Amino acid sequence: MELQQHVDAFEQAGIGIVVITYDAPELQQAFVEDEGITYPFISDIDTATMVALGILNEDHQPGDRTYGIPHPGIFVLNPQQEIVGKIFVESYRIRVDGEGVLNYAVQVLE
Repeated sequence: MELQQHVDAFEQAGIGIVVITYDAPELQQAFVEDEGITYPFISDIDTATMVALGILNEDHQPGDRTYGIPHPGIFVLNPQQEIVGKIFVESYRIRVDGEGVLNYAVQVLE
């Protein structure tokens, strides 16, 4: 929801937003509709993407209700789809705000 407040500024900077989540698509769709989110969500319900990116939170084991949750953060990709920046934190309780994400993305893409 925080990113949605800055979606126009991201667009003006030529930066797209995509969210990857471990939640099932039907759960995310309700959230997207309720909150009026306009950027895409990708569901990684088998954790393959989280594992491949090295961001799976291993404090949560298979069978746990929260298994598959990643460490919260962002990757910034350039137009060639190369990762040129990233910010990750250990706990979902700490997040980088939308304006901070935008400022960081603009900086690493310059």
